[in-house]
Amino acid sequence: MQARKEKPLYIKLSEGILEKYRHLDYYSPLPGERELCEIFHTSRPTIRKAINVLEKEGKIIRLQGKGTFFVGDESHVDHQMNSIIGFYNDVKLQGKITNSKVLLQNVEPASKSVAEKLEIQEGDLIFHLERLRYIDGELYSLTNSFHPMEYCPDLRKVDFTERSLYNTLEEYGIHLAKMRQTLEVKAANAYEALQLEIKEGESISVWSSVTYDTDDRIVEYVQVKTQAYKTKYEIMVYNDKPHNDKAKVL
Repeated sequence: MQARKEKPLYIKLSEGILEKYRHLDYYSPLPGERELCEIFHTSRPTIRKAINVLEKEGKIIRLQGKGTFFVGDESHVDHQMNSIIGFYNDVKLQGKITNSKVLLQNVEPASKSVAEKLEIQEGDLIFHLERLRYIDGELYSLTNSFHPMEYCPDLRKVDFTERSLYNTLEEYGIHLAKMRQTLEVKAANAYEALQLEIKEGESISVWSSVTYDTDDRIVEYVQVKTQAYKTKYEIMVYNDKPHNDKAKVL
């Protein structure tokens, strides 16, 4: 029986570094190479090899002139933002527990920016729901949803602490069909930082979605704000030019 090959020292060291610092917050600085040599009682070339491994695995990043920073050792993608079934149903399907803290549940005149998204008149009445969303007790997002009142006039009477907004819309006979989304990364303002429990100026991802029903009516405009490191963006790009096209000679 062939003996199992022992891991190289730098691989063991990379695992040791990860284990020692995995509790750190996102983007926390790591000690420099010299200090790591002293901590782990090894040579600088071995430390560099271990750091290279962690960088290739996406656990750390190195910025010239600034140092080495820890960016995590686990996935933070808990909700598919392109899912038309909604946050509540998506999280439930993963076998996780979700609940919300309602910050605002109000009927109000549409601002100019919201009216443009909903394609209604500025000042028209809308339902505005602002919530903190949680997954297994961990804060996930700050979400603001806006809906034309004419489609669902009684939403303000519903307790959305543990209830799905999308399921409630379905009960109104509003069947969601498609959405248009944009993603922006920006610095958190004071209010966003307070609610997301981060520092003002830290990066957050802002998903803005306009949702249409089966009658092609705009029934929702929503903004979902999360810490930037909790966002993974993946797209599929297609080549719409047939492979057998021949170049035309002019």
